[in-house]
Amino acid sequence: MSGFSAGWLALREPVDAAARNPELTARLLDWGRGREPLTVLDLGSGTGANLRFLAPLLGGEQHWRLVDHDPVLLARGEEQCGAWVAKRELNLTLDWRRLDLVSDWARLDFRGVQLVTASALLDLVSTDWLERLARHCRDARAAVFVTLSYDGSIVWEPALAGDEEAREQVNRHQRTDKGFGPALGPDAARTLAARLRKLGYEVMSRPSPWRLGPEQRAMQTALLEGWVNAARQIAPEAGDDWADWLARRRGWIEQRASRLWVGHEDLFAWERKWR
Repeated sequence: MSGFSAGWLALREPVDAAARNPELTARLLDWGRGREPLTVLDLGSGTGANLRFLAPLLGGEQHWRLVDHDPVLLARGEEQCGAWVAKRELNLTLDWRRLDLVSDWARLDFRGVQLVTASALLDLVSTDWLERLARHCRDARAAVFVTLSYDGSIVWEPALAGDEEAREQVNRHQRTDKGFGPALGPDAARTLAARLRKLGYEVMSRPSPWRLGPEQRAMQTALLEGWVNAARQIAPEAGDDWADWLARRRGWIEQRASRLWVGHEDLFAWERKWR
């Protein structure tokens, strides 16, 4: 299973928070009103960014099960969120669980769960994994709130001739195996929406793009480096063909002349009877 560093998660957390679709967040809050206590299962929780965004908005008594395979991220999250909850005087209980989301389905506890949520996870998983998740959510009669799934769109300003080729190679890499089987990549959110509708859910999907300006040089640089590495893995024969493109992009970022738009999608699904 692909892992992410605590540093990368901290870098993207404020960008993710700004990108989340406000309409879907509002719809979730409408759904959650009066559902107290609320039990939430957070898949691929990392250090708890999803919790830190949603819990204060949902309010009331909440019980969170935060699941990740990385013990370092879980330990960091437990440390950070303990002080964070105390400072905000939130009525939360947090249960941090180290599980492998590929092999530990039998230990993944959906009992009593009313909301299943994940952030920046869906595009890493396979069709089979997604179908299994959808069935578990339906069996639990749980709502589903999944945010920031990459949709395949990358737009740089200023534009360069190599931008489209880079995007295509990144999207090819997105569909390689990230530990869950062949990844759905940009098709993930649409695939989950279709599966949930077949299972009787109402589904809303809305865009949640990253909009990175010149002041977000660190984030732009991290993405640039990661994408070039991905492109080189997909097309190693290209060799140094990326060098000029990479140098010009780095230069614009350092000169605070670069903007970057990265497409994502948020999804909220609930049983029809809840309308």
